[in-house]
Amino acid sequence: MGNPGIIGCHTSSHVELPTYSVSLTKRNIHTERVYLVRKMVQTEQILNALKNCYDPEIPVNIVDLGLIYDLKVENDSVYVKMTLTAPGCPAHTFLKEQVEQELLKVPGVKNAQVEIVWDPPWTPDRMSDAAREQLGWSATPVASLPMDMKPLKTGSEQQGEDGSIILVNPRGEAYAVSKHEHMIWTLCDGTRSVERVVEELANTLGAQPEQIRTQVVEIIDAMIRVGLLTNPDEFVQIDIA
Repeated sequence: MGNPGIIGCHTSSHVELPTYSVSLTKRNIHTERVYLVRKMVQTEQILNALKNCYDPEIPVNIVDLGLIYDLKVENDSVYVKMTLTAPGCPAHTFLKEQVEQELLKVPGVKNAQVEIVWDPPWTPDRMSDAAREQLGWSATPVASLPMDMKPLKTGSEQQGEDGSIILVNPRGEAYAVSKHEHMIWTLCDGTRSVERVVEELANTLGAQPEQIRTQVVEIIDAMIRVGLLTNPDEFVQIDIA
């Protein structure tokens, strides 16, 4: 979402204002406050409308999924900047049209513009607590993986047209990941423990292991959940004579 602007102020020599100027200033302030309140109400209505839009592959609305990057309201026009869970998503056109249609249903909105962007790429940590709960994830991720577990990466990696990194699990589901998430996935080759991954990544980033341990464990846990990593300890080797 866009950041609110910062209104600067300046000093000047004292000037005695006529009475009518003072009253005009008061009326302007009141009008602006009313406008801001109306704008806040309309923004809330727009977000509620966007919650009617869903990624066809994930049963969570696009707001709670964290796909909305920016929202601007100017008079009767609305501009939305959003992303999808992965570049090349077949729902690209469908979802864009659905968002535009829902925006135009909001009272007072006559123009709707939706822009799909890929930078920054979407990652699961953008989801709201409600989305995590709906998908069966912990609302507040907790570092609970055994630190001696040796996760093994699965699937393959690709590069998006815009240079983004995409990981594809064995089921063919694609996920756009950040550079650091890709580094974690690469380090998980089945020979390194979770703690070893934390230590090596910390060394690469010039950080202390305790500064990134919780976040790394949460990322590994999320990748296991979506099938980008496996826990070899969960598999039992069966010898066939």
